Amino acid sequence: MEDYFLTRFQRKTRIELQRIVDNQEHFQPEAVLAATKLLNKKLSEQALPILDEAAYPTRDEKLKVDRLSLSLDYRPFFRTLSYRELLTSISIALFGLAIIGIINYYSDERFFKDVHSIWRGHTILFVFLANHIIYRYEHKRSNNFLGRSINDLFLLVSLMLLAISYKFIIGGTYDFRIGNGVLGIIILVSVITMSIFSFEIGLGLLKMLLKKIRCQIF
Repeated sequence: MEDYFLTRFQRKTRIELQRIVDNQEHFQPEAVLAATKLLNKKLSEQALPILDEAAYPTRDEKLKVDRLSLSLDYRPFFRTLSYRELLTSISIALFGLAIIGIINYYSDERFFKDVHSIWRGHTILFVFLANHIIYRYEHKRSNNFLGRSINDLFLLVSLMLLAISYKFIIGGTYDFRIGNGVLGIIILVSVITMSIFSFEIGLGLLKMLLKKIRCQIF
């Protein structure tokens, strides 16, 4: 990721690089590190005092960066939010529902008979992971924890709305009843929130592992 920013910042002026360093809370740690290195290089070429890189986050030493704040910062996600996220969520949701439809169609076959529920669950996990992978390749950067959670919510809403619409088109209905409507909404929102956060915590651990082996895909 740092190499990406080094290439991207090559043509930035010393003032632009200094602005990134001075406002590091608005940028990813890798971007700040790349800007610091390029700025030091430009200053050394001009025979000016070199900035102390220890004052800024590095790959091995990020004492100045609050990792929790970075992971819960909503601004990077909404800064680039556009119709593209909505179209991607709808496309992935349609793909996931199509796969689930195929699994349901062949659920009586010997291959799917006893495991079709497991296949459906794995399909749901796959489409949520694919959503993050596509986001990374569309934006050329990884999403943080809160950004991924919001993106998950977009995909979940798309899945639910498309599933309900399909059921309505073919003449079926979803029968969801609960005695206390307010309590039902609170329970539903709580379950969805906990499920998304739990899923993202697991993905966060997977992401750390992939970075260790230099195979980051989301």
